Amino acid sequence: MNRLNKGRRPDPPNPTSRTKGVSPGETIYSSNFFIASLSNFFFFTSVNAFSLLPLYIKSLGGSESQIGGIMGTYSLTAILSQPFAGALADRFGRKRFLLLGSALGILASVGFAFSTRLGIQFFLLRLLQGVGFSAFYVSNLTLVADIVPQSRRGQAVGLFGISGLITIALSPALGEQLIHSAGYSTFFQAAAAAAAAGLLTSLAFRDPTTTRVGAAFGLVSLIPSTRLLPPVLLSLVFGLCSGTVFVFLPTYAMQVGLPRVGAFYIAYSAAAIFIRLTFGSLSDRRGRRHAILPALLVMALGSLWLIWLSNPAVLVGIGVLTGMAHGLLFPALSAYVIDLAEPKERGRALGAYTTALLLGSTVASFVFGVVAEHFGYPPIFLAASGIAIAAFVGFQRHGRGKALWSR
Repeated sequence: MNRLNKGRRPDPPNPTSRTKGVSPGETIYSSNFFIASLSNFFFFTSVNAFSLLPLYIKSLGGSESQIGGIMGTYSLTAILSQPFAGALADRFGRKRFLLLGSALGILASVGFAFSTRLGIQFFLLRLLQGVGFSAFYVSNLTLVADIVPQSRRGQAVGLFGISGLITIALSPALGEQLIHSAGYSTFFQAAAAAAAAGLLTSLAFRDPTTTRVGAAFGLVSLIPSTRLLPPVLLSLVFGLCSGTVFVFLPTYAMQVGLPRVGAFYIAYSAAAIFIRLTFGSLSDRRGRRHAILPALLVMALGSLWLIWLSNPAVLVGIGVLTGMAHGLLFPALSAYVIDLAEPKERGRALGAYTTALLLGSTVASFVFGVVAEHFGYPPIFLAASGIAIAAFVGFQRHGRGKALWSR
């Protein structure tokens, strides 16, 4: 990675143009990269198992609005805690936050294993998970930004993210089988075990940022630069569309006669992984917008197709489209944020980016939960698709005018 001239901030790369100096000889892989990826796999094996939590809430007599509220509590907590997590990770290093996040994941999963009646503890446990997610996720993603070559950021984030994408398919598919064979209590205990494996893996990580200087913590450090506005707004749209699908798909599929949705998660993960392996360097070579704008259209199509969900084949097709969108969009947006941030502020910048992602998911959970309860599911999928198309049109026009995509 190029050294920064002391006292001078280098210009961020132009997302509309090809990235200069992409060198295949610069390796992404290191022991820290593999440890970060493995701990990410274990942690998100636990986190993504909770995409089935709406089924448990429903089995205890919960309504759609209760499902939206409980699921949204997780996102709301993460929204409030991620800016702090990012700034604190800049100040104190990444490893301790990886360990904290894993520990909170263990505690929350064990708490659900002993919760057999719907009550306020569901909200409190989701709150605990939200804090744990923030501590782990922001610090681990920032770590990857610290240790990979600048010219291969988009590809590196994409490859790193595969460790989490695998769990999108693996956790719900295995979780469904475990629930049907052993019950929800065993399911939650397995989620706790996965979080514990993430904690043990993180212990092996060598944190290069523990002695970082110049990343003072204070209220000002929580405010991101206005330069981050384009990727933050796009992240908000991404979170809203993804949240709509992931929060409401399980119960919607059950309503249309598809009680098992494991095939969706498998298709979603397979498509996202395929895109990252084959087109992972696209945003590094051609510029960020060449990956971001097409992904918005594909995401809109996937959300819209949910209106006509009627059989397993359509479920798989929707998984493929939404997975392709994720595979393109998340690495390119993440790299775009890193491009615009100074090294000592990467935690804060990525905290703002992931906060916007979860804010979109929270809006989907709370607002669309109420809409679905009164008007049904199709209107919320139509709205999510329309928002993605509006983002595509808006940012394409700004790109032509060089108002949001320029240096």
